[in-house]
Amino acid sequence: MNLNDFIVNVFCETDDFMKKFFPDRTLRTRGPLPQLADSEVLTIEIVGEILGFDTDKKILNFFKNFYRHYFPNLASRANFVRHTANLWWVKQRFFDHIAERFTDIILVLDSFPMPVCRFARARFCKLFKGLATYGKELGNQTFYGFRLHLKINSVGMIQGFDLAAANVHDIKMLPELTASDRGLLLGDRAYLSEPLRQELLAKQALELSVPTKYGEPTKLDAGQLRFRKRIRRLIETVGSQLCQRFFMKKVWARDLWHLTNRICRKILAHTFCVLFCLREGVSPLNFSKLIAI
Repeated sequence: MNLNDFIVNVFCETDDFMKKFFPDRTLRTRGPLPQLADSEVLTIEIVGEILGFDTDKKILNFFKNFYRHYFPNLASRANFVRHTANLWWVKQRFFDHIAERFTDIILVLDSFPMPVCRFARARFCKLFKGLATYGKELGNQTFYGFRLHLKINSVGMIQGFDLAAANVHDIKMLPELTASDRGLLLGDRAYLSEPLRQELLAKQALELSVPTKYGEPTKLDAGQLRFRKRIRRLIETVGSQLCQRFFMKKVWARDLWHLTNRICRKILAHTFCVLFCLREGVSPLNFSKLIAI
């Protein structure tokens, strides 16, 4: 679809959600309502992220310059940034609303680092003091910041996410991310724990599958191994899209409130891309074919 149709479709989806779950005066019981409706703000944020604009300033300037006729009440950047940040939990609820429609019995878990500054500056960094910690990333390189933990389904749509300090092991986040799940759970060897595997199987009927090392015995046939390997690789694609297309690793925020808003916005934008790819009959993670510009 072209960009105009895409913006209209995003707005319709967003406006329907807001009217159903957050009708007038649900979020604001007193005082005047903002001139720019919440559904308009969410549409601008989602489309801006999908188009590759990483900051609020770039998103706002694009819509002021080219789509002012769609959003005539666009105000100053300060008001826009404050408005978007105040809606972070609405974005979380919106994401949950979409993800619930695509629940699956095959899930994949993984995490990736989110440094808050360059390692050389970590000792002097005052951002997220008491929250960010030192951790290890791929190649055993040390970084200072957080880890974003993701859960996706078998088509690549994100089903859950959580932010933790960099020194929190992946296994510690697994129970929280999979509290109500059943079926097959795929992960890398960071999730290797036989007691945890037995516990998940007994309590939730959730089979935790971790790849074996070369030469280790396995009860799975070759076809099942290839299938699980292919599905497991989807989360690497999702992680790459979040980092390269949505710039998830660029932590421009200076407090947890704004950082949470940025993460929720980018996750929601990615979810919209998968949703519309499925509607258009495009491969779920082939975002380049979604919008014709």
